[in-house]
Amino acid sequence: MNRKGTFTDVFIWMIVSFIIVTISGLFIYMGGVVSDELHASLDDMVIGDGSTNVSEVIDDTYGGITPAYRSLYWITAFLIVGMAIAVLIGSALVTTRPVFFIPYIFITIIAIVTSTGIANAYYEIRNNAVLSSTFAGFTGANYIFAYLPIWVTIIGITGGIIMFVRMQQGRDEFI
Repeated sequence: MNRKGTFTDVFIWMIVSFIIVTISGLFIYMGGVVSDELHASLDDMVIGDGSTNVSEVIDDTYGGITPAYRSLYWITAFLIVGMAIAVLIGSALVTTRPVFFIPYIFITIIAIVTSTGIANAYYEIRNNAVLSSTFAGFTGANYIFAYLPIWVTIIGITGGIIMFVRMQQGRDEFI
């Protein structure tokens, strides 16, 4: 219970959320490209006596990957929201001292400024000509990253309120 970490939890939330959405988008994009290339290069191939349909083999083996990757569209949104809730729960579990209130405010301001850069980087990836159709399916993540500075502000301030209200309750218990 001697946890002292939640000052950086908002940073971890932003960075991990960005990494999760970016990698998920790349998986979805690469899954579609690989499937198309397999069909383009192997559909005309004849195996054995000609009775084996290579197109069916590709669909039976690799064909299930693309629909499975498409579930990442909604899984990423749930992961991001779940991690935000975990930041707030982590704030409730921390007992801190009043002296840390000022550094917490500065860290939250730095997180808000940093979130604008992360939101702009995600905007550039989302509007890339090659990846735009893939990232258009991330409706929840697109909404969160479009308003990332607001989300960071809300999570940071709410986490601080929870943490420092908990601090006051914890002090009363030891008196």
